[in-house]
Amino acid sequence: MAVELPSGTSRRSLRAILAELQLNRPEDAIALDGDIDRDIAEVRLIDSTDQLDEVGAGALVVLDRRLSHIADGYLMDVAVRRAVSREVAGLMLTAPEGANVSLTARSMCRKSGLALVRLSPDRDLNTVLNVVAQEIADELHLTMERVRRVVDAIDRLAGEGSTPTDLATIGSSLLGYEIRVTTEPPEEGTELLAVPAIVNQPEGEQFVSARLPDADANTLLEMVLWRLAAETSRTAFITEQAERTNMLSVDEVLRQLLGASRETRDDLSPQARKLGIPVDAWHIVGRFELDIPQEGIADGLLAYETRERLARIALTTASTSGGIWHTAQEPAALWLLHSHHSSSPPRDLGLRVHRLMGSVLAALQHAVPSLRAYVGIGGVHAAMTGIAGSATEAKVAATHARSLRRANHPISFDAVGIRSTIVEWFGSPTVQESVDALFAPLDKVSQARRDETIEILGTYLDFGGSVARTAEAIHLHRNGVRARLQRAIDLIGVDIDDPDQRLFLHLACRAHRIVGTSHS
Repeated sequence: MAVELPSGTSRRSLRAILAELQLNRPEDAIALDGDIDRDIAEVRLIDSTDQLDEVGAGALVVLDRRLSHIADGYLMDVAVRRAVSREVAGLMLTAPEGANVSLTARSMCRKSGLALVRLSPDRDLNTVLNVVAQEIADELHLTMERVRRVVDAIDRLAGEGSTPTDLATIGSSLLGYEIRVTTEPPEEGTELLAVPAIVNQPEGEQFVSARLPDADANTLLEMVLWRLAAETSRTAFITEQAERTNMLSVDEVLRQLLGASRETRDDLSPQARKLGIPVDAWHIVGRFELDIPQEGIADGLLAYETRERLARIALTTASTSGGIWHTAQEPAALWLLHSHHSSSPPRDLGLRVHRLMGSVLAALQHAVPSLRAYVGIGGVHAAMTGIAGSATEAKVAATHARSLRRANHPISFDAVGIRSTIVEWFGSPTVQESVDALFAPLDKVSQARRDETIEILGTYLDFGGSVARTAEAIHLHRNGVRARLQRAIDLIGVDIDDPDQRLFLHLACRAHRIVGTSHS
């Protein structure tokens, strides 16, 4: 991260002068129209519009109090036209806040870029002229004063939770220059004065400074940038330490939860909740068994730091999808826990997490290109026991991936178990014909009605024939479930009490859910 400032911006711009005039009261000098980034070559006080013919290009013209009364009349239009013809940089007039300024004059200012500034009526014009004159003639002195103000402001606000961007904005206002906090170093040849802020990004990158050779002109500005860079680095360090401490605490508790007995899990529950692990939610666990190449990380400490960095990358990548995520580490593995608050999880949650694990894997490989990982994903389970259950399934799936030598390809536990079996079973032409014959009566209804009927039957059989649990899962009243079940059974013509027909119907519904049928 670098804090940058355009070194080509003149300190004699009207913007810088306005910043100086607004130090005590922002309402003392208000830009109404035009370009306030124009450079000011001189300042002139006039009491007649004819005197505009005597001013030079780049002048800042201040209308005295009497002449300022032309603001809402045609004479203001005349003044603006003369100022534009003389290439004047700006016009200042004293007028009350509610006073009108000629719309024609303001329109000409907008089109030509001539800056139009309203001064507060109680602002002393001699003071205004002195400020502008000193700004033009003695810019170094004024810059030193601004530097002091900026540094004082940073010291005062740094401990109050202000971000580096907040401080840069305040510094820009006080200094009269635009200061930016950026993650990109300036390109060579650009007129930017930049200093580095040492910030460890998740990818481990650091940016160095790029600056112009005219050090004398930029020394005071550089003082401000170094102070901002130091505060940026300090803030980043404190934030990183806090995140690391919390991450290590979560890591320790989560590792115990993943393999704990029922008694131990109950003891860990209060601590897990305190760390933000919603133990009562639905959970799905992913396991990354990492084969990290040893070139360059033979040192034990460096290997640990690499694993920790990969854990942070995995957590950051997963978190971009939303939801609650936590991570835990083992010497050669990484766990990711996703928790979902609801009475029942989305039916496609497992599929969404499976796809996301692919994105996490890609991010890890970007950080360590030669990384090989065997990735297993557990099923969706509820509460404390669900964390351990999903973790066990994820470990089985990762082991299965390793046995198949399928590195860098996430495998879900479902694919290892019954889903794989159903897919193979349904792959038989004879089975497909039987399933088609079973669901043939549903060809008379719409596709949506057909899918809904099969889903109700499958859910009912999934829950062991419980109408109550089926109603809760599909968000329908029990009486409605009973009625639809009976219609479906009558339409298909199966004997739900016959074990063989019941089993075949259950497998057919599962096959429809996983791979569809020829009618889907």
